[in-house]
Amino acid sequence: MVTAVIMAGGKGTRMRSDMEKPMVQIKGKPMIQHVYEAVNAAYEVNNLFTATSKYTPLTTDFIRNSGLKVIETPGEGYVNDLGFLIHQLSKITFEGSNNDDILMTISADLPLITGEIIDEVIMEYKECGKPAMCVAVPVEYFREFDLKPHMVMGDIVPSGLNILRRNNNQQDEEVLELRKFELALNINSPEDLISLEKYLNFKAFKQAIK
Repeated sequence: MVTAVIMAGGKGTRMRSDMEKPMVQIKGKPMIQHVYEAVNAAYEVNNLFTATSKYTPLTTDFIRNSGLKVIETPGEGYVNDLGFLIHQLSKITFEGSNNDDILMTISADLPLITGEIIDEVIMEYKECGKPAMCVAVPVEYFREFDLKPHMVMGDIVPSGLNILRRNNNQQDEEVLELRKFELALNINSPEDLISLEKYLNFKAFKQAIK
């Protein structure tokens, strides 16, 4: 069983805006809506939660009004909030679930993500034989598209999509490298929004001339 959690509790200071980052409008709807629609479309996901915090109250209200489940975290960074999430999820019983179930976390700033990509990642995880997986994009891919990576680890950039087991034990990790624009473009700054707009305009142009 796979439980997905959209991480939407960060301060989003790099956006240099008073607007909560998950609520930034993209193609007429909040960025987080693009993400949860993609997760909902993934066949491999059985349960969906959104993790918010005191820094994202509008996001919390929006998600609840959308009929989705929310876990409010302390907002103390990804690692601390993940530990809090795992503890909270251990108190929730799903039919046919246990604490060794699969937990997928995905950042709320991946508006281009699709259900197909999420299913591909989960299937790769199930076949890799390791209890944890970090999905990353090669640095060279960013150079090809003139994108600025938000965090570089050697020759890869973490995408914001991770998988682990809910048992919270120390876990050996597989790194899955995917050359996908949908995973490369995290919206962390105004410059990222410009890159997104260029991509969407180019995609619309290509569709128009078919």
